[in-house]
Amino acid sequence: MIPIADEDRQPIFPVVVYLIVAINIAVFAREMLDVDPTTFIDNFALIPYDVMHGIRLPPPSPGSPFLTLVTSQFIHGSLLHIGFNLLFLLVFGPDVEYLCGHLRFLVFYLLCGIVGGIAQISVDPGGHIPSLGASGAIAGVLGAYIVNFPRNQIRTILPILIFPMIIRLPAVAVIGVWAIIQVILGFSQTNPEQEPGVAYFAHIGGFAAGVLTIYVMRERLPGPRRYRYYF
Repeated sequence: MIPIADEDRQPIFPVVVYLIVAINIAVFAREMLDVDPTTFIDNFALIPYDVMHGIRLPPPSPGSPFLTLVTSQFIHGSLLHIGFNLLFLLVFGPDVEYLCGHLRFLVFYLLCGIVGGIAQISVDPGGHIPSLGASGAIAGVLGAYIVNFPRNQIRTILPILIFPMIIRLPAVAVIGVWAIIQVILGFSQTNPEQEPGVAYFAHIGGFAAGVLTIYVMRERLPGPRRYRYYF
């Protein structure tokens, strides 16, 4: 299933979502124009072994390997990789930004990405395979979305053999199926170091962070212009 639109969007101009999208696109363009894109990725990707052993790569890599928990969120391995990530962010991100407010949403997004990176390190602390992409942070957005807007109707492309069909499904179904797949595939990996590909535990960790922290980070409750005040 490929979500393409939220038909119950909240009343907000999601400036932070658009800013994150723009930064990701700019970084990806810089990566593709680099003389050696592989080295560019290695400089800013999350490498579990380097983080666990405090190994700092020479400039332009960040001054601390721990900073790659953030920088890795803005680099991608392919056009398909960044395309799907940003599509999910554009569909589900605006409503979560509505809940949090602009600045809180940015903090929430980065925090979920960091937790996702830590989760990936925890299952493969000696790994040398770079982890990269916004999917851990976006998984957090999905976690926040499913607990606040489970009944929202999501316009979704459902491939039937070779014929794509556009249908409307509740968010709980679209995100729920995605989450179940991540858990199944993540725990089916016997050795992440020998099975490079998708960092499923970054998705699982980010999703869990989104579900748990949205209650602290949100300023508004779901619904048209309903506010929760702190005194």
